[in-house]
Amino acid sequence: MQGLVWDGRDLAVHDDLEVRAPGPGEVAVRVRAAGLCHSDLKPLDGDISQPLPVVLGHEATGVVEACGPGVDLPAGQRVVLSVLRTCGSCAACAAGRPTLCRAGGAAGESPFSRAGAPVHQFVRLGAFAERTVVGARQVVPIPAGIPDASAALLGCAVITAFGAVEERAKIRPGESVLVIGAGGIGLNVVQAARIAGASRIAVADLNPRKEDIARDLGATEFHLVRSAAELEAVAGDAAPEGFDAVFECVGRPDLLAAAVEALAWGGRAVIVGLPPAGTPVTFGVRSLFHDQALLGCRMGSVDPHTFVPRLVEHHRSGELRLDPLVTKVVPLSEGPALVAALRAGELDRGVFGLDAGLGR
Repeated sequence: MQGLVWDGRDLAVHDDLEVRAPGPGEVAVRVRAAGLCHSDLKPLDGDISQPLPVVLGHEATGVVEACGPGVDLPAGQRVVLSVLRTCGSCAACAAGRPTLCRAGGAAGESPFSRAGAPVHQFVRLGAFAERTVVGARQVVPIPAGIPDASAALLGCAVITAFGAVEERAKIRPGESVLVIGAGGIGLNVVQAARIAGASRIAVADLNPRKEDIARDLGATEFHLVRSAAELEAVAGDAAPEGFDAVFECVGRPDLLAAAVEALAWGGRAVIVGLPPAGTPVTFGVRSLFHDQALLGCRMGSVDPHTFVPRLVEHHRSGELRLDPLVTKVVPLSEGPALVAALRAGELDRGVFGLDAGLGR
């Protein structure tokens, strides 16, 4: 089968990738569409430690092909994939907080190989392949009605953004919001803040082409900024008393420090972007003195099995718009070109269409 593999030198499609059958508690999924996220570039840039070679990709939708012992899902069931390979039975899982599960997080044997040699599976998912094998808790059934390229976004960009807004920042009607970075996650933060009732949604980005879609999805203002110093100046002018919530969606420590400085009294700054491992951040401690908070956020800090169905309902009602976010759908063979387009700021979300009918 085909898979997009990074070996430390080249990102290339290989037709001889093999995937094993699902074992106990596992599910084999035929991947239909997989989104390209900035996090997928982290192994390419050396920002995170990743054994090589590896099948990248972690934001996807597909259909169940087969189940291992102990799993009862019908073949053909449409699913969204999640990176959270949780145990489902510990105290954190029972409380609906699977991002805190420690029992199911250990990496197991990769399902991929080439010519008998193992190929690693990025974040226990490896979605840039025609088929993958994941844990049963990593598949969330969804109904028909959402195009595959759009449904793929539910597994990372959308759930992360909406969880950041609803679960971490707990945005209330009438509050003000600043979104730093208008990528796939940042644009969904805009949508989530709009749905939550924020009265003011400011977006800051260095790419002028992001303004139109940010405003279309709910931003009330757009600020073109190219540095943390510019961001601090713009935020200070735009909201002298600060914003109720600020979302750093880029993964830069200087922008995170600026996010903290932009908080109103009682404001919440949420870390959404993924910086390189070991990255320090420096800000004045008294910037949090007036009941401000700095909050981590992993995959939205929510349970995908309860949260994804809510997102589907938001989409069905017309509140959540997914199709405008999909800039381009291409086959796996155009992987390097799609990565280049992402780096150049030409995409809101690029998607690999692994079904022949999805590419355009």
